[in-house]
This record gives sequence, C-alpha cells and structure tokens, in this order.
Amino acid sequence: MTIYGNWSAYDELSDGVPLTEELAMRQLREVVRLKSLGVRFDAYLMDAFWFDPDGGYRTWRKPNWPDGPQGWLDVCAEHGLIPGLWFTANTLCHINPAQAWKDSVDANNWGMCCFQGGFLADYVDVLGFWYGQGIRIFKLDFADFTAAPPGLKAELPVEEIRARNQEAFREALLGFRLTHPDARFLGFNGFESVEYMDRTDRPLECVIDLRWLEVFDSIYSGDPRPADVPCVPFWRSVDIYGDHTTRVLEHSGVPTGRIDNCGFMAGPTGTCCWRGKAMWKGMFLLTLARGGILNVLYGDMSQFDEADAIWMAKAQALFEGKPQSVGFGGVPGSGEAYGWALGEDLCAVVNPQPTPSDIDLVERPWRILFTDSGFVPALSEGSIELGPYQMAILGIDGPSFGVQQDCVSQVRKRAYCLVVDRSPAKMTVDFAPGDLRIVVRQRDADGRLVRTFSGSKSAASAISIQAWQVDVEIPVVRHDDKVVWSGMSWAIADLIASGEDPVRIFVEAHDPLVAKLEVEIWSADAQSA
Repeated sequence: MTIYGNWSAYDELSDGVPLTEELAMRQLREVVRLKSLGVRFDAYLMDAFWFDPDGGYRTWRKPNWPDGPQGWLDVCAEHGLIPGLWFTANTLCHINPAQAWKDSVDANNWGMCCFQGGFLADYVDVLGFWYGQGIRIFKLDFADFTAAPPGLKAELPVEEIRARNQEAFREALLGFRLTHPDARFLGFNGFESVEYMDRTDRPLECVIDLRWLEVFDSIYSGDPRPADVPCVPFWRSVDIYGDHTTRVLEHSGVPTGRIDNCGFMAGPTGTCCWRGKAMWKGMFLLTLARGGILNVLYGDMSQFDEADAIWMAKAQALFEGKPQSVGFGGVPGSGEAYGWALGEDLCAVVNPQPTPSDIDLVERPWRILFTDSGFVPALSEGSIELGPYQMAILGIDGPSFGVQQDCVSQVRKRAYCLVVDRSPAKMTVDFAPGDLRIVVRQRDADGRLVRTFSGSKSAASAISIQAWQVDVEIPVVRHDDKVVWSGMSWAIADLIASGEDPVRIFVEAHDPLVAKLEVEIWSADAQSA
C-alpha cells in the first residue's frame, strides 16, 4: 500500500503554513493527477490539525473546513483512495479534553490515563465514529503511557502506570480490530520503549515491545532529519537517518515490511527543512529499498511533473512484489558503508563516508541501475566501490534510472584532524591554501555528540567557521545552512584560497554543552595534504 500524507505540504509546528480545505483538496487533485500517470497511490492520509480543538476529535476545525470533510471523502471515494486520519494516542496535543476525558487527565494537562476514567472508552467510540464515515487508516501519534490522574500518580510507581496504560490501550485496539477488520493502524511517536530517534551515534539496541505488532500494521522509524553523520550534500545525511532508524527497528525484531520509514518528504515547509524536491530521486528509491509493505509519501505533489510521474511509476514497478528488505554491511549512523537487499536480484548501497569505500555484495552479475553523479562506482560481481557520500541501486536486470545530477560525489584527501578539549570550544589553525573543506563535530564532556537546536536560526549559527588569508576574510560556503527543527551535531564549510600565504581557519561552537570539537580539513588538491 502506498499512502499519500499531506504533512509537509503544510506545517503548523516548525512553520506557519496551516492545513486548510483548499490546500488539502489541491493536494488531492495532484495525487489524482499523478495516479492517472501511473504512480501508485492507494490512500490519502489527512495529517494533524484537521480537528476542532474543542470537538473531541468528532468535528473539523472551522473556518478552515466550513463544511467538514465530506467533499474530501467524496473525491477520495470517486478515485479509489482510502481515506485516513491522524489522532494523538492519549495526549492533548493541540486539543482540549472532551468532557468524557477529564477524569483521566494528568496533572500537567497533557496525557490521559487509559485504565481509569472515561478517556479510552470514548476514544474507541471516536474511532468507530470515523470508521462509520469511511475512514480506514488511523495514524496514532504522541503516546505518553506515564500519564495518570494525580491520585494514581501518588499511589503507583511509574513503571506500573506505564505497563497498565499500554496493556489497556493495546487491548482496546485489538478489540476494535476484531469488529472492524479492514481498519489499518499506523504507530508513530511514543510507542517505542527506548528513545532512539534523536541521535544516530548509539549502538544498536532493542527499542520497542514487539507486542505492538499485534495492533499496528506499521511502526514508524522517525520523521526525516539529518543523521549525526556529516555529509555533502546535506540531504544525504537525511537519507542516512532513515536508513539508520529503520535498521534500529530491524535489529529490534520488527520485520522491515512492517516498518514505515517515512523517508520521502518533499515540500516547501520547515518540517522538511524547505527541501522542495532536492535529491528526490535518491530519496524515493531508498524509501522503496527499505522494504516497507506500507509506504507513506509526504509533501507537496504539485512539484512533480509528468516526466517525474513516469519515473516514479517505473521505480515502484521495480520494487513491486520484492521480498522484504534485509540490511547488510555496517551501521548507517556510525558512518559505515551499508546496504539493503531485496531478494537476490536487487539491492541499494550507500557510502556515508567522506572517502571511497568498498561494499561487499553477494556474487551476482550486478548492473548499476541508478547512482549519484561525480565519482564513477567500480563494480564487480562481489563488491562495489562507491565515492564519498554516494548511493546506488543495483540489479541483475531492470531498466536504468539514470544519474542523480543534483548529488555530486567528489573525492578529497583528509589533510588535518584536531580534537579540541577545552572550554570554550574554539580553535584556530593555519593551513596551506587550496580548495578546502572544514568538517566539524561537537561533543559534550563525556564524548557524546551534541545536537544544537537553533530555533528559527540557521544551524550554521551554532558553529562559527571563518577563514582569513593575511588580513582578508575568505568567503566560506556552508552546507549546513539550513533551519533544522531537530538540531544538528555537525557543520561543513568549503572555501577556496589561492596564492602562497597560509589560510587561518577559526572554528567556535556556541552551545554551552559543547566541551570538545572534532575538526577535520579536507583538500581537493592532494598536494596540499
């Protein structure tokens, strides 16, 4: 199943673009257009903020939806699209408690108890109400199973509250599914047992109670964001994030077919860092290569023209009917080369490293079906050498998908590495002129990577990178010059300096949590190294 999700066509959290009926219907028309050109879309998911905050999830927000959802539902039915809705699980995210929920609310007016009070029974009634209106996909988000009214919080340990909330919620959904067998449930934030989405540098560990697979058709692996792996271009780090969190869930025992990797998010809003459609082809192929039976494609579909649609449909056909994927190679978030195998005749490979890297393959007569521009991969039957930050799709047969021109893999030589361990975290180094790249990672006193949240400012504001030659400042090009809602732990800047005078490079981290800087200088000119 391929679901269109309209989040990132609008964004009311990290941006100010509201969900309106006009926007939702415009995207519906675009989905219908792409569908007519061969792109597979089975469903349309209406994401957050469709609801009236005082309506207990039973009424739609006015004036954005003056006549409610019927027009949207009718057009979905006309074009064979299954409608879906977003709900919180048991929290009050931009919604006020309905009367039936009030005796379940915790002291901070955020979460609701699932085993005491009227919340859960009314919640199940809400799901049934929308099922009766034709909704078949239910996206459940922002669970908080530590929630309980103040009296219970005083009586019971938090672990018992968590266990009883989870059991009650799970049993309620299982009961609902018995009487509504064609309902589909998507599990999002809050169902993990270990927080793993904020950092990608941790060792693999089990992060979810597999009993949730009895309830949910898919478990999501995190909204797209940069990994803790510095990359040029920036968007490859976002690809690596999706690969890493999918690998974490696979390691935890979730079949990759049941993982919603949420890897495709293209749009004009803050939630996807105003990505637009940059490097969208690699993003699309990696979303498919992670092997989910259920894939959600988010964003503004008006960006994609007829040629794009034909390419998308061809890519979907390549992966249609393939076995669920199996991860191989290294751990993506550790910057180790890795891949996804879908049976014996199709795989995706990625090199997250700043140098060329070999990836071992099962010996087959492989062909390169798609790759990034720049470095030319060296392919044999048993391995492939990829360039820096490069990805490729390999098959035994199948059509060519061309070369991704807006992602260029270029080889540089590391010329200098310095770890600064002092506070404040700043350094100055002199270096030979040339075509240089400065890569910075920031850590706390215990050596853990630090993500700095810059709010509405560019991530580049968190780490200063400046350069002078004699007394003249040299312009630097920042690859991390993005407003990133999730924070960033790294920075990359390029500069070009000619002549013979040394270049003085100054780096400073402004986050008070940063105690150590790792600074590397890479040169495009081997002589400078």
